[in-house]
Amino acid sequence: MALVDRQVAGLEYKVERELAAQCGTWQQLNIMKKKYGEKRENPSSCEGMTRSERLLWYRRNQPAIELDNYRVSCSSNYRQLQLARGQRCVEESEEEKLGRDRTKSEALLWYRNGGMERMEEEKAMANLCGTWKQFHLMTRGRAEERDEDQVPTRSERLCWYRNGGSDLVDARNNLARDSSNWMQYKLTRDRQAFSANLEDRMNTSWSQFKNKNELSDHFAEQRNEEMDEREKIRTQVRNRISKESMAKTTYEINRQSREKEELEEESDKKVEAALSKEERIEKLRCTTESMLTHRTEYIQSTRELALQAMREDQEAVAAARQSRKKVTVVEQAGTVAA
Repeated sequence: MALVDRQVAGLEYKVERELAAQCGTWQQLNIMKKKYGEKRENPSSCEGMTRSERLLWYRRNQPAIELDNYRVSCSSNYRQLQLARGQRCVEESEEEKLGRDRTKSEALLWYRNGGMERMEEEKAMANLCGTWKQFHLMTRGRAEERDEDQVPTRSERLCWYRNGGSDLVDARNNLARDSSNWMQYKLTRDRQAFSANLEDRMNTSWSQFKNKNELSDHFAEQRNEEMDEREKIRTQVRNRISKESMAKTTYEINRQSREKEELEEESDKKVEAALSKEERIEKLRCTTESMLTHRTEYIQSTRELALQAMREDQEAVAAARQSRKKVTVVEQAGTVAA
């Protein structure tokens, strides 16, 4: 209870200090203390108030007074000031106001209350545009609704690039420059897009499950679907392996015969490699001698060649004698007939 009393005492002290900061005399402070807990309406003007009450009213309504002074500085006559305050001689609705043109005072008020910045923006847009069509697209938009499959025109692309698209292009180029390959660029881009929309999706995308049982049933259904898909893949792999078993068997049979030949060649090579240096030299010398002393059936000595030549000469002479005898016999038969 003492703690509550201490807090209340501290609050009263703080309020008293704030009231004292707003007062200039002790009398004003007493008046404000008496009227602090009372609910009172804030009058629009300080007419009929004492000097202290006018000072308090001025300190309470200082933002409104500064706004009215700003309106006075922006107005060149009292009529403009009344229009700035929202007071017209003839009351009109919003439809009537939109249906007519602005008066000179209203145009001047609009220009001084933000219209100047808007005109500067339009001038900057006009400097960026090369044709009236580009300026119309930047300020008023398209006259007709855009189709979903329609390709952006050159003016629309230029307008997009100058109205913030250059920053997006620079960000994309920097991301591509910092990435070493396409996959790294793609993952970084998707991560940034996901993190940018995470808060919106958390606040807008709500769960469709009413309780934990529905959520667990959903997870179990997904798990069963994944298991069924895995079983289908395994069955397809088994069928493919069974189809390839026959071709694999024939390949193994053909490979075994070749492997035997290769093993024999490797064993011979190993035996030759195991021979010592002297054995290799002895084997090479024996091979050389056998090659030198080898005699084929086509090799003949000089004497055999001479005898063969003499026999061939004798056979040629005998053949010539037989042809002469035939010629003489034919001539004798001819003389007898004559």
